[in-house]
Amino acid sequence: MMVFAVLIGGVAHSADFRVTTEIYQNLSSKPAAKHLILFAGNLTYDLAEIQDRYVTVYDPDRKRVILLDREAKTRTTINTEDLVRITAQARAAAETSEQQQRLGILASPEVEGGQYSISFGDARYETMTQAPGEAEMAVRYGQFVDLASRLNLVHRRGLPPFARMTLSQRIASDGKIPKETTLTIRRGIQVDRFRSSHSFISTLSQQDRQQIDEIGGMLALYSEVPLSESGE
Repeated sequence: MMVFAVLIGGVAHSADFRVTTEIYQNLSSKPAAKHLILFAGNLTYDLAEIQDRYVTVYDPDRKRVILLDREAKTRTTINTEDLVRITAQARAAAETSEQQQRLGILASPEVEGGQYSISFGDARYETMTQAPGEAEMAVRYGQFVDLASRLNLVHRRGLPPFARMTLSQRIASDGKIPKETTLTIRRGIQVDRFRSSHSFISTLSQQDRQQIDEIGGMLALYSEVPLSESGE
């Protein structure tokens, strides 16, 4: 998988940018979650803004992800090769075609105009896309989604990540970035929808850079703990 190799390995960085993601559940006008994602140099910083206890730092060049806990003042370092290994083991554990279909391992993206979609089991992702200011932004954002999806698998959060990873890789390989993503989950007669809006700005503000400096202090001062002892 050529895109997979690009997303896991480092890329040449030329511009810093920021993404704000807001997630809404069903008809609520109030976001259930909000994340500020800063792309600066070789690093990506994911800051939760509603429940702001945790910060995740993605460092693909050094093949690591660092989880920071502001409350406990601890950090946990995960090797990205371990994330790749755990994802591969989860794929291999699905031995039958029925299991692979249910987990989204065999799902394929559909593309119509600027909308990308993928379905598996009772779930369907639909993403409206846009062209970024620079082509590199698509690769870097795709790299972030890939690693974040693998990390969710480690934390056992949300749906199986395989379909989302496949969809994200297709969008990145086409040089696009998401504008709005809707996840629909059907459980019998119950339907839940989660809408994510993504706002891209091709520069970092002074406040963004101050937050990055603050995170640098956390990386230096927080004590290292294993994943089993982290709060996430």
